[in-house]
Order: sequence, then C-alpha cells, then structure tokens
Amino acid sequence: MKNKKILVGLLAVVFTAVSCSDDSSDAANGMDNLTIQAKATYSGNNGRMDGAVSISEFKINLKEIEFELDEDYYDEDDDDYGDGYYGDDDEFELTGPFEIDLLSGQTTITSINIPNGIYEEVEFKMHRNRNSSSELFNKSIQIKGTIGTTPFVFWHNVEEDFEIDYEDAGQNLIISDNTATIVFEFDLDAVLATVDLSSANDGNGDGLIEISPNDPDGNQSLANTIKDKIKEYTDLLDD
Repeated sequence: MKNKKILVGLLAVVFTAVSCSDDSSDAANGMDNLTIQAKATYSGNNGRMDGAVSISEFKINLKEIEFELDEDYYDEDDDDYGDGYYGDDDEFELTGPFEIDLLSGQTTITSINIPNGIYEEVEFKMHRNRNSSSELFNKSIQIKGTIGTTPFVFWHNVEEDFEIDYEDAGQNLIISDNTATIVFEFDLDAVLATVDLSSANDGNGDGLIEISPNDPDGNQSLANTIKDKIKEYTDLLDD
C-alpha cells in the first residue's frame, strides 16, 4: 500500500467499525495496537544545481483515515456476523481533522486499538482545512520555499481520496495479537525530480511565485501537476 505522514492538530479522533452490526465482533476478533505516523522524504538541495528549488515547509490536512479488510481473507459467511467476526465489507475509520507538518520529522498521528485481521488497503481523504485560525485555512496542501532566490508558495484545495499500498503488491497490513506501526511517506524528492518548478513564473510581479488553482501568476497547470505527483509518490511503509 502507499503511504503518508503527519503532525496533528488533533481536535477529535473517532474510531468506528462502519458496517458492523453488533459489539460481539470486538471480543471475537480481539484488538491490538496500531501506531500511525507520517513523514516526508526530502534531501534538501544536495546534488542539485545552484539556484534550484529549496523547500522550507510542507503541510497537509486530512479529514479521515480508513482501513479496509482483505476480501480474499474473509469468506462470504463472515458477512452476516453470526459468528461475531468482522467480514470483508467492514471498514474502520479515524475521523480528524489531522493537520500535518511533514518536514518536522517522522511524526505520530495517533495510536489506536484496531481489530485483529488482514487489511488490504489504507485510504485517507485529503480535505480543505476548516480552522479559520490555521495557515492552511481553505487549503489541503501547502509547500513553501524558494526557486533560486525568489520565494514561492504552492497550495491546493483538492479534496480527494488517497488509496495507498505497500511497494510489494503482495504485502498486507496484518494485525494479529501484535503491536504494529505504519508510516505514510510523502516522497518530496521524487516529486521534485519529475516536476520542473523552475518553470513557474511570478506573473503579477509581486516578488512571490504563487503556484495554485487560483492562478494569480499563471501557474495553474503546474499546481495541478504537483498535486497529482504528490498523490503518485505517496507510499505505505512499515516502521
């Protein structure tokens, strides 16, 4: 599965079994601890040309994180919950918001108790920040830095689901009477290697290069490309 990491402005965390019909499932499956973390992979300007892009801030806002049980592991008889076990239609959600500073190091979002099982997919929803006192207000992603000597800001208000997996397609998240840690990894180095930020313009000449869907500097297409590459280069890791 692919991944992502996080620093939290944690207002509320709710962990729910979305499609379960009775509480006996918890006892039957058993519960164990899962720690969720996030980070960005960024090596700075090492090995890059003079005057290239330098990043000073990378923040995201998540609305929820969801875990989906592996449908190949559970047979159809589990769906009626008659035996008190979860089935493959079950999903488990953490409800945020989670405001994450990805350049602050590997950060713990939260630790939760999750039912034992095999989970085939982790999904999170990137969503606009609704906190009017936050720098991310009405934004879901923000990156700041310089292009050469000129400051720039990239931001987007995309509201989109990220389905992330391990690099090994055959690997699943297994919770079985054990504690586990997963990491959402945002590979900023890969994004910068495939997107030419030096092509961005300060179209209105105000001394700040703005790369955003609002397009004051004429960089809207580049903003959408960066957003897509961030999604492409987000992976799930074991710690």
